[in-house]
Formats: sequence, C-alpha cells, structure tokens
Amino acid sequence: MPPAPIVWDNLFRCLCPSFNPNTVTRAIRLSSPRTIRTYHIPTCPVTCTSWPLHLRHSSTATAAIYEPPPPFQPAPSRPYKPLYEHDKRPYLDKNTSALYEQLRSYAASGEYQKVATLVQYLMKERGETPNLRLYSALLHSCVSAEHGSAAKVASFLREMKSEGIELDAETCHNVLEALAVHPDYLQRAEILEYMRERWFPLTNEGHNYIVAALLRDRNYELALEKIDTMALEGIHVHPWLYDKAIYMLLDIGEVEEAYQLAVSRLDLDMSPAVWNRLLDVASKSCHHEATKYVWKSRVESSYMIPSSGICFNVLNTAARNGDAELATDVFRVLGNRRTAFTHHHYEMLIEAYIAAEDLKSSLSVLIIMKEAGIKLEASSTLSIFQYLQRHKSRPMLAYHILQEIHDAGDKVPTVAMNCAIQACVAIKDLDGAIEMYKAIHTVCEEGPNTATFNLLFKSCHVSGRKELAMFLASEMIQLGCVPDAITYNRLILVCLTNREGALATNINDAVRYFEEMREQGWKARPGTYFALIRHLAKARDKRCFEVFDDMRQQGFEREGVDIQEWKEFLAKVDIKEASMASGDSDDIEAGPSSQDLERS
Repeated sequence: MPPAPIVWDNLFRCLCPSFNPNTVTRAIRLSSPRTIRTYHIPTCPVTCTSWPLHLRHSSTATAAIYEPPPPFQPAPSRPYKPLYEHDKRPYLDKNTSALYEQLRSYAASGEYQKVATLVQYLMKERGETPNLRLYSALLHSCVSAEHGSAAKVASFLREMKSEGIELDAETCHNVLEALAVHPDYLQRAEILEYMRERWFPLTNEGHNYIVAALLRDRNYELALEKIDTMALEGIHVHPWLYDKAIYMLLDIGEVEEAYQLAVSRLDLDMSPAVWNRLLDVASKSCHHEATKYVWKSRVESSYMIPSSGICFNVLNTAARNGDAELATDVFRVLGNRRTAFTHHHYEMLIEAYIAAEDLKSSLSVLIIMKEAGIKLEASSTLSIFQYLQRHKSRPMLAYHILQEIHDAGDKVPTVAMNCAIQACVAIKDLDGAIEMYKAIHTVCEEGPNTATFNLLFKSCHVSGRKELAMFLASEMIQLGCVPDAITYNRLILVCLTNREGALATNINDAVRYFEEMREQGWKARPGTYFALIRHLAKARDKRCFEVFDDMRQQGFEREGVDIQEWKEFLAKVDIKEASMASGDSDDIEAGPSSQDLERS
C-alpha cells in the first residue's frame, strides 16, 4: 500500500519552512555550474539587445514574488563584470565565513558594487553555490539610492524562485528595507502576504520600513495612521522616520499635521535641520501655534539661531496674531546681531501690540522709531488709527498717553499726535481735535505740520466751520507750514459748504483758493471740481464755464468722469439772469452725481 501523500498546507509550511517537495528534482539541476546575475553597471556602452529581457530594468517594475519565471533565453557571454587581481586582493587572506560577514556588512551599508564583486568572488574562487545568504545580501544592498531599484529586487526574487530558494524572515525584512528606498506597493504587498502565510513576525524595523515606503509613495494619511497605530501598540518609531514624515508634510504645506507630529515626539530628539525647517515653513504660513512652539522650544533657549529672513517671517506672524511677547523677543534676537531695522519692521511690531490692545506700547514704538532716526509717515500709524476710531473714548486715551510719555522726558513725534487728531476727525469730534491741536505745541517738540492742519480743515468742512478754518489758515501761515494741494482742496470745500455769511462771499473765497492752487501748479480733485461747478452754476456765475474748461483739460475722462453729462448740465445755465445776491435757481438741477465730497 503506497504511503499517504504529504499535505503541504500553510500550517505544514510554517512548521517546516525549509521543506520543499521539489528538492529532489532540483538536486540534479543544481549539480551544474550556475551564476548569480549581479547586474554590474557595464564599463562601456551596450545596446539594449545585447542583454536578455529579464536584465532590462524598468523604473516601474511591479513583478510579484510568485510570478512564473520568464521564458528561457541564452545567457550573455559575460553577464557580470570580470574579476581582476585588484578585485580579489582584499579577500585572499580571509576565510569564507569572514567573507560572508564582510558581505553582510557591505549589504547593510548599501554598497551594491562591493556586494556584487564579493558574491562573484565567492562563487568563482571559493566554489560557493547560489544560496539564501548570497541573495539576501544582494537584496539588502538594493537600499543603495544610486545603484538599487525596485526592478533589481524583482529580478533577484524571480531568480530565487527559479532556483527554489525560499526567503526567510531576515531576507523579507531586507526586501522591505530596499522597497522603503525604492517604493513599489505591489512588491511590498506580496512580501507582506508571503510573511503572513509563513507566520513571519514583522519586527519594529519592518514597521518603520513600511511607514517610510508609504511616505515615499506620498500616502501620507496611511503613513500617519500607521505611526499612530505603532505608538498605541508600543512599537518604537525611529527618530529618523519622524524627521522624514515632518519634512515631507512641510513640503506639501501640511503645517498643522507636521506641528502635531512634532508635539507628539517630545521625548525624542529632533534634528536641528527639522526644527529650522518647521520654523521656516510655519512662519511663512503664519501658523501661530507652530511658530511659537518652535521659538519657545529652541530659539529662546539658544539651541537654534534662525536666519534674519525667518525672524522677519516670525515677526509678521506675531503681528497678525497679536502676539506682542513673541514680536518683542524677535526684536531682541535681531537686535543682538545688529540688524538695521526699517519702518516696516517697526510697523509689524506696532500691529502686534495693537492686536493685543496694548496702546501704550504701540505708541512707544513710534518714540523708538524717532530716536532711531527712521522717518515717520502716516502709513506707520495706520493700525493705531484703525484701532482708535473704533471707540469714541480711545482718541482721548491716546492723547493722555502721549502726554504721559512727554512728561516722562521722551520726545513725542508729531505723527503720533496727528494719529489721535485723525481719529477725532473720523468720529466727528471737532472739539477733541482742537484740544489736541492746542496741546501739540507743548507735547510735540516739532509742533504742528501741514498734515495736522489738513486734518483740521477736513473736520471744519464736515462741521461747516468756515470761521475756524480761516483762523487755522492764518495760524498755518504764522507757523511757516507750507500748504499743499490737499490744503487748498479742503479750504475750497470749507468755503462752499459754509451755511453762514453771504453766498457770494463764500463762492468768491472758494474761487480765490482755486485760482491760487492752479497758480501753484496743482490741480483740484474731481470732487472739488464738481462742487465748485455746481455752486457757480447755481449762483448763475459765468466762472462755472471756466472751471469746467479747466476740469476738461485735466483728463478726468480717463478716471470715469462723464464730460458730456456736465456739458448738458451747463447748457441749462442762463448767465443773463445772474443774481449773485440771492443765489436762488430752482430751475437748475443739482448737477450730475459725483463722489462723496467728504473724501476730499
């Protein structure tokens, strides 16, 4: 009675992994000389047709472990680099066991060429036959970024299958490591399935290789999920893998995910390059939490010295998020390296203080800018002005703070006081603006300037206070403040909107200011032209045509002014019935619509 056949199922293969039913039939074939194809890079150019098909590596190879071997093709006359005496010399004095250890060391270092040479030496000079240790070293050496590839891994696996050599757990991990450098998800899935069938446990290193491969495949969600699972299961995640994950997340702009990953590894060291990269990208993206985390962890403790460019990005982030403490510390770091600050650096610091509702500190920055010799402009106080006009009590609060700064012996710039006056004008508090103007001579060493009077003229225009505007104009002349185009525009509007006094007088004053402005070479704003033409036409004053001709010559048509509409409007004016005294002209329309005159 013949013996019962052996059932070679998964359990049997797990209990006896070295058993292979084809061993007997393979023994005859193994008696013939064989050569492991190590695929050296040829020293001279060869055509694609000079090598068999299975030696042509594709960058997208996805050969499976269990794929049938390719059809037989004659081997080339020289499938490997010939061994010369200088290739053999390092190995002559070593025994075979030592050479295998040397081979293992070369493979772990990814020195593919040395591994290939030593494998050939062992087979040609020491009579070694193809075995698992040789193939394991070749597979492991494919971690070389320059000489390794997923295609070579697939080719070696096919050769092993054709030779009947089974992979062990260590060789499987070598393959996973190579595929972490040269990712191929199909081969990786085949290896993992192979390991599951044979109950090969996946080591900590193997888990890390899988995450690295997922990152290289840009499967970031799966990679992060795998890292979380490893952390929950107590599997050690190598610091280099964290660094790699953070770097790749930052490259695609996922700052929040990179930040959370960095926070989760507080007990592990992170390389200085990764800290610097995280701060750089986070500050560029204005990610406040990540920026502050890196700054507090590394910069304040002097573990990291960021570049000036990164510091400016951090300063911008602090300004946008109202982090005055962070902004101040950035200035400390930049000041230590004697950085030359410009007005926009100080403006970011002011924005940070204002966002934190620290009005006194923001005004103090203006004092520092003046002492540093930086020219102050109205744009430097824009964020302060926007803050002051939001509440009626804030302009006077700023005024009192400036008085305190003056009493402390510091010089208050006129721009700071103008900012408070501008806020009063915005909330239509003329009395508050005049009170500040009266004190500006003592609080500010420079006294009022042209911008100060222009702000007050605007408030007089809105309030219809011509007599006050005339008084301020005389003061302006006495103080030697030179008027500009804005000054004349606002004085014209003050005269035209005055509700007191004779209409003829107000119009004549407005025309006089207009003529004086044109003599200086300045042109009126469109809104000023509109108001002057309408009032002259309403008074049936022929000078309305002269002003209209002047407006037409300024090219306002390019700014959207409908000249034809104004022509039709003036055609209705009857100069013969002029009556400068009364100014009544109900039959004359108000004129074409125009922009809001208050903007003038």
